[in-house]
Amino acid sequence: MLILSPFRIYLVTVSSEVVGGTKEKLCAQVHQATEPLSLKVTLEMEGGSSIILLEEAVTQDFYRCISFQVPPVKAESVATVHVSIKGRKDEMSNKTKILIKPERFLTIFQTDKPVYKPGQTVKFRIVSLDASFLTFNQMFLTVELQDPNSNRIAQWLNQSTVSGILDLSHPMSAEATQGSYIITAWNEKGEQTSQNFDIKEYVLPKYEVKVYLPQTITILDKQATLRVCGKYTYGKPVVGSVTAKVCRNVIQYHWLYDSSNICELYLMKTDKTGCATQIIDLTRFRLRESFGDFEVETEMEEYGTGVILKGSGKASFTNVIITVSFEEVPQAYKPGIAYEGKIKVTGPDSSPIPNEPVYLFLQNSGNSENWTLTTDSKGIASFSLDTSLWSSDSVSLSARYQKVEEDYPYEQGVRRPLYTSAYHFAWKFYSKSKSFVKIMQGEGKFSCEKGGIVLAHYIIQGVKLKKGQTTLDFFYLVISRGSIQQHGRLPVAIKERKVNQGQLMLSLQRMPELTPFAQVVVYTVLPDGEAVADSRDFPIHLCLKNKVSLKFSSLQELPGEKTSLSLQAHPGSLCSLRAIDQSVLLLQPEQELSLDSVFSQLPVQKLSGYSYRVADPYPCLRYPPRFEEEMMMMRLPPVPKLV
Repeated sequence: MLILSPFRIYLVTVSSEVVGGTKEKLCAQVHQATEPLSLKVTLEMEGGSSIILLEEAVTQDFYRCISFQVPPVKAESVATVHVSIKGRKDEMSNKTKILIKPERFLTIFQTDKPVYKPGQTVKFRIVSLDASFLTFNQMFLTVELQDPNSNRIAQWLNQSTVSGILDLSHPMSAEATQGSYIITAWNEKGEQTSQNFDIKEYVLPKYEVKVYLPQTITILDKQATLRVCGKYTYGKPVVGSVTAKVCRNVIQYHWLYDSSNICELYLMKTDKTGCATQIIDLTRFRLRESFGDFEVETEMEEYGTGVILKGSGKASFTNVIITVSFEEVPQAYKPGIAYEGKIKVTGPDSSPIPNEPVYLFLQNSGNSENWTLTTDSKGIASFSLDTSLWSSDSVSLSARYQKVEEDYPYEQGVRRPLYTSAYHFAWKFYSKSKSFVKIMQGEGKFSCEKGGIVLAHYIIQGVKLKKGQTTLDFFYLVISRGSIQQHGRLPVAIKERKVNQGQLMLSLQRMPELTPFAQVVVYTVLPDGEAVADSRDFPIHLCLKNKVSLKFSSLQELPGEKTSLSLQAHPGSLCSLRAIDQSVLLLQPEQELSLDSVFSQLPVQKLSGYSYRVADPYPCLRYPPRFEEEMMMMRLPPVPKLV
């Protein structure tokens, strides 16, 4: 929320969405105060109650960020942030709406194994975490277990977690129905979470069979290598024979008379590494005709025991040979600041293609330019374009793998090689004073183990500065998981009546608290009240704040031998262990917990857009002047609303 007059500027920033019952930050600043002022910020709830967030007497330039407790809510609620400023003669006020959401928690289920036999005991635990991955205690009013026919076969009432964990178990009947069972838990808010597991008769596999085939086969390929490997759960290779059936499936079109799949059968033997290899002649599979993907079904028979295990694999088929795409290209360009972006070149399997030329074309006011770039080891070609001479309201960019695109004649039912190009339009960013700030893109994901550096370039027109002004303050906010985590001020030296250009640098700290995304906003306010701002999202590698390590004293031991297990974690950590035969995990490995599965349950990973309940109906509408002031709105994140 930005309020300005010819003599005073007042700015309040707050997230447009907050979570009830949590701590949130609000920043307020006052510039060019010409008399003692009283600044008051209140939060007004829908029911009529209000909370004073900040009350301050201001006599000079003022900047302060405070933490406040968001009132808890049972359902989404709209609150109003009200700002009032009083002087000796004048009084002014403004307000903006924010959305308060109920606090949501993560509920994680974990069974002691993914598959059970009839008659075994199902052991499971429920873990309650907040958005910071800290355990907390809550009560589950009902936990129930249903069989494949939706019959409730077990129920627990009013079960509370202890140190964030609830352990439960249920012995299954020896005649239990085979199929998929579901555990469902309801907390005191009525929110439910569920987890599936299977009951079936199974034999633990002695070994696993893996099928290796190119991820993608293209219309230009002549051969493909098929590898089928067997490995015991303790790591040793399997010696045996392999039968593999490779099929290319038909795509059902009414004009195709030959509608049968194309299949080939191969017999192989494993080598000393436990793998069998076969070179497949792809010309037998009519690649240029409209058939679909490749599928492989294999059987491996262990010598000496005759134990047979099956494996399968799949390779997609495509006529797309090269794909060119733009990455991290801004939607707008700011005259005088370099327009940076990346071109990515990938192969048919989406893998990067290194050391390849790619062509960039620019159309600007009827003028054309082109550049030849080369991809790096990651298939990326970065570019930085000088925008000082760009004058049109928009420019168009295109990127190609071929400088001149080939045109193939159409033939029904016949595929041709395809090299896709990329296209992008960038519009001219408007600034009344032609002053800009631009946050520069990072080099891939930030590491979670060490801090990250964010750079921003700025252009400030000196004619918009006060007489004798020598410094200008830039401010930044860092938002993660929907909450302001970091904030600060960056003063820079400037000169009036001169075009001031330079670079800002801010350091991201406490990276585990920022993962998976850090949303950065940088802004400043010129003496005439114009706000100059930019924002950018920075991905961060997933990690958890509490580091833990688990290892055995040795990698291998003989049956009956003793071993030891070492567990290390931060002091005071609550640790939970599970011991299981690795063979069971081969049956359904996708059921295992992972960083991705845990982070995917976060209520908010990053904010984008505004709820219709708090969005401004006309963001660029001027408010009627009052006391010769103009009023403007600015809510963060994800992008400052600046008028």
